[in-house]
Amino acid sequence: MIAPVRVPMYEHIKLYKLQKQEIDEAVKRVIEKGVFDWGEEVAAFEEEFAAWNSVEHAVSVNSGTAAIKIALLAAGVGRGNEVITVPNTDISSSSGIRHTGADVVWVDIEPLSRTMDTEALRRAITPRTKAILPVDMFGHPANMTEIMDIASRHHLVVIEDACLALGATIDGHKVGGFATATCFSFAPKKHLGSYGSGGAILTRDGALAERMRKLAAYGQSRERHRNNTAIVGNTGLYIEEEGSNEQLDELQAAILRIKLRDFAETLQTRRNQAARYNNALKHLPLALPSSSEGVDHAWRNYVLEHDDRDLIRQYLSDSGVQTNLSYAPPMHLQPVYHFMKKGENRYPVAERSCSRLFGLPIGPHIDDNQAEHVVQTLHNFFGSR
Repeated sequence: MIAPVRVPMYEHIKLYKLQKQEIDEAVKRVIEKGVFDWGEEVAAFEEEFAAWNSVEHAVSVNSGTAAIKIALLAAGVGRGNEVITVPNTDISSSSGIRHTGADVVWVDIEPLSRTMDTEALRRAITPRTKAILPVDMFGHPANMTEIMDIASRHHLVVIEDACLALGATIDGHKVGGFATATCFSFAPKKHLGSYGSGGAILTRDGALAERMRKLAAYGQSRERHRNNTAIVGNTGLYIEEEGSNEQLDELQAAILRIKLRDFAETLQTRRNQAARYNNALKHLPLALPSSSEGVDHAWRNYVLEHDDRDLIRQYLSDSGVQTNLSYAPPMHLQPVYHFMKKGENRYPVAERSCSRLFGLPIGPHIDDNQAEHVVQTLHNFFGSR
C-alpha cells in the first residue's frame, strides 16, 4: 500500500540533516570552548551577516521583536512620539513601538504587495510622528524608495521590519541598506532560522550600531566587557545606557554562521518553487502572489487568497497538505488592542486580505513530488466544484 503524501509547512529535522555534520561541529566548538556569551561567534556572525547584505554594520539580538524595540529606542523614539506602521503583521511591530512609550498609528496596505500604502502614510503624518515602521510582508519588501523619500521630506526615522524578507531586493539592492535600521528575525520558522530565538539589525550608521549593541547588552560596551573578562576577570560594572539582556548567544550565532553559507541556495529554491506554483495554479480562481516592478521576492511565505479559504484549507488538510494563516486577523482586531477602539472597516484592504489569505508549504524541506501533490490537490478541489 502506498503511503499518503504528507506536505508539512516546516520540517526542521529534515533541514538539520542537510547540514548535520557542519552544525554538529559548530555546536561542539562552542561547548568545548566554554564561552556562551560575549564571545567570538557573535562577532563573526555579525561581520558575515553585514557582508552578505552589503551593509556596514550588523547588531545581533535574541529575537526579531528585540530588534524592532532596540532599533526604535536607539533612534530616539519614546514617550510622546507616534510611529506609523501597518496592522496586517505580527504583534512585534506594534508592541515594539508601545514598549518605547510611543503610540502606534496604523495605516492600510496596498493589495499587491500587502505592504504599507504610501498615500495612507502621507495622510497619517502629524507633528508627533517620529518614525515610520514599514513591514515587508511574506518576503515582498515595502516600497522603500518612496518611503525613504517621504521620511526625508518630513525628517523622520525609518525602522524597517524585514523579518520575512531577508534576501529580497529592490532594483538589485538587498533590503537592509535602505532604512535608518532594518530588523530581521531568525526564529526557527524563518527562512534563515536558528535553533532557538535570534534576530539582527542592519544599519549604515556606526554610532547607531554601537548604541544598539549597548541597549541589547545591559547598557555595556561589548568590547570592554569581553576584553576585561579575558584578561583579568570581571572588573565591575560600567553601564552607559539603560539597556536590557537581549543579546544573541554564542550557540545560535555558530549555527547561523553555517546556515548563512548556504542561504543563497535556500533563496533560489524558494524562488523556483514559487515560480512553479505560480505557473501551475495560474488558471485556477485563486489570487496568486506577485511582485512589484523591480522587486525580487524572498518567498519566506507563498500566500494565496480566496473567499472560500477555510473550505480549501480543510480539503488540503484532508489530503495531507498543511497550510497556515499568517498574521490574521490583523492587529487592530486583536483583543490586546481593543482599547484603541479602531474596530472593523477601519483598514479595509488589510482586513479583506487577512480574511482570505492562506499559505502553502514552501522551502527546501519539500521536494518536487510534494510540491506536485500540493498543486494537484488544489486542481482536484476546484475540479470537484
